Amino acid sequence: MKKSFHYKCDFSYNHYFEVLDYAKKEYHIGPIKDHMKLKKEKKVILLRHDVDVSLEKALILAKLEKEKRIVSTYYFLLQSSSYNALDSKTSSLIKKISECGHEIGLHYDSNLAKNKHELLKQISIMSELLEMITGKKVFSVAQHNITISPAMDATSSKKILDARNPLILKSLSYISDSVQNWRSGCMCNHIGVVDKLQILTHPIWWNEKSTLRNDILKVSEIDKINEIRKMYYENSLLHTNYMKKLKGKIT
Repeated sequence: MKKSFHYKCDFSYNHYFEVLDYAKKEYHIGPIKDHMKLKKEKKVILLRHDVDVSLEKALILAKLEKEKRIVSTYYFLLQSSSYNALDSKTSSLIKKISECGHEIGLHYDSNLAKNKHELLKQISIMSELLEMITGKKVFSVAQHNITISPAMDATSSKKILDARNPLILKSLSYISDSVQNWRSGCMCNHIGVVDKLQILTHPIWWNEKSTLRNDILKVSEIDKINEIRKMYYENSLLHTNYMKKLKGKIT
């Protein structure tokens, strides 16, 4: 398959989808949960996204993939300092991504468990919480911060399907855009060269126009500050109104 891409290798939606549109000509693209069915195909892409920071960006990507009839897996943290998955606004965003037809999986942090038994128990409980949000079964999980987490994961578990389970990875080449850096080169370099791939992207790094990592993080920081300010303002307003009503009742 001769490659001919109009856009340069960058982190724009244009390049992301031109690569996948091109791949669809010969590859079967699907979520992690379909690995058993897809592994029978000659050319396969298991497509996943780790949502470490921005759910808003994840929803944008999920909707764009839906328009392209691409189904992938989105992994969400329930132990994150960036967002609270159980918050009503956040859980609503997760549900909307699920309603786009994508698989919703758990992004787990092994740093927060003392041992393997505790880790597997955490994964089980958090998976159930995700199922409550979406109303759908959680089929797979993926480890967060693999390079800095302890050497403890769920890849060897027979009850939990980990995205990096050796049974999945042994027949696939794994590539990731972690920290906005393709360690093995942009995903476009692998299409038509490697028959079976697991492609991991992080929605925060992708935009209409390719944007530098530090600029993206700066915008994310400002958005979070504004979100906190809004929360404190609304709480202050709530408390003020409550005290006014209470004062009226006392007098």
